[in-house]
Amino acid sequence: MAIDFDKISKALDKALSEITPEEIEKYFPKDTRPKGWISIEDSLPYCSAIDFFEKGYSVYKVKNKDGVEGESGVADHNTWYYRAKEAGITHWWND
Repeated sequence: MAIDFDKISKALDKALSEITPEEIEKYFPKDTRPKGWISIEDSLPYCSAIDFFEKGYSVYKVKNKDGVEGESGVADHNTWYYRAKEAGITHWWND
């Protein structure tokens, strides 16, 4: 059976055009995390939908306990947490 992507696209366009502000808030809540450096023990970065579709992960600025900054790719934030701990990452930057 072939997938009708045109039909799916039209149905998605229709659903998005009819979504209410209340539904948007319900399904896409605002980011209430503080801006700036956040400890990985307090909150984890997420892979954004657009990044996931474009490249499979989101890139975040991170730093270790010595304050050395770098970048890290996040796909699944739960898996990322353990890999970040192994790499010595303690914080990530929230824009």
